[in-house]
Amino acid sequence: MGIIDLSEITVLRGRSKVLDKWSLSIDSGEVVCLYGDNGCGKSTVIEAAAGLISLENGNSTISGQLIRDSEGRRGRTNFGLCLQDDCVMGDELVGERILDAAGHDFDIAPLLKAWGLDHRIHDRVAMLSGGQRRRVALLSGLIPAMISAEPVAILLDEADSGLDDDSVERLAKTLRNLAAGGHSILVASHDSRIVAASDRVIRFPFEEEDNETKPGKFKLVEKGEKRTVNIGHRLNLRTLSGLANNGIAGLLTLGAMLALLDPSQLEGRTLTAFILAPALAAGLCGNPVHRLAMENRAYAWWNTKSAIPPNALVHSLLLCGAITVLASMITTEIDWQLIVAGATLGAVTESIVGLLSHATLRLSRPNAVMIRLLTPILILPWALVVDTLSA
Repeated sequence: MGIIDLSEITVLRGRSKVLDKWSLSIDSGEVVCLYGDNGCGKSTVIEAAAGLISLENGNSTISGQLIRDSEGRRGRTNFGLCLQDDCVMGDELVGERILDAAGHDFDIAPLLKAWGLDHRIHDRVAMLSGGQRRRVALLSGLIPAMISAEPVAILLDEADSGLDDDSVERLAKTLRNLAAGGHSILVASHDSRIVAASDRVIRFPFEEEDNETKPGKFKLVEKGEKRTVNIGHRLNLRTLSGLANNGIAGLLTLGAMLALLDPSQLEGRTLTAFILAPALAAGLCGNPVHRLAMENRAYAWWNTKSAIPPNALVHSLLLCGAITVLASMITTEIDWQLIVAGATLGAVTESIVGLLSHATLRLSRPNAVMIRLLTPILILPWALVVDTLSA
């Protein structure tokens, strides 16, 4: 079994069978290029290998770890990935994105300088040109192998798209260097320089030929301490997305109730419902980081790294708790039991709505599924909490 192994995979795109019991094995130190016309299935192979699309038959494994099979079983391991979409959120910083992709701290300056990005290390990705953004996405896919002495799989889908000539030549050289380090690379490309740097070329529909390539020289990038990737909380602080979406919804709900009701006349269950309603409204807006992850299909890249989507759950607890404190101050004295209940209720509701939204992303048209029609059922646990605390 190779480092990258696709075993008799069958993939449907709509009613079309793009791959039919197709197999591919890539050994350590090998570069394989997928070459062919647009729409021939190159991206399908890359995404099937990464576990991003459903398989009708067969399975995908990387470094001996099952990534996905036709029965829906999933697994994850360390590998590099660069898709056709850049998969980078505009509010990520150039330097932090590469470090997050590595999963370790290291001296990033020489790497960025080599790729002409050293002067943009602290800039948001949204401020970059298309070519610069593509280089960030490419480095995100290459860095897991650059810092590893053990063989790592790299999946690159049209990674040279949007790159200038110097960057494409540097990419071709980097592929040979990584292969010299024992890493396995599957790359889809139309560029003759990338084809020339490959040990094998698969010309769709599936004609395979061997290449004679020049050996590279692998230089390990020294890595430091393991990095805690808390991208959701960082982005939420940077963009105030939770406050702008969930927070405003909670405040609008509180304001609307104040316009219709006199808080001094409320008591019992009605008073408890009044205090907890803004937190419920905030939670029903869902995961604020989910909206950010929709940009450039960033959610797909993060989905290969963790089963838990990027989130800002701690911030959600604080926000829903603060809204509940405000509602309590308007109506009665602060009741810590209600505040804890409001914070928990809002955060749990947000997590459930976020997971429902995240579950549709594997579909070809996620926005066509009206998953939010299910959210009214979340009023039931809110009502149960209100009844319990009012008893």
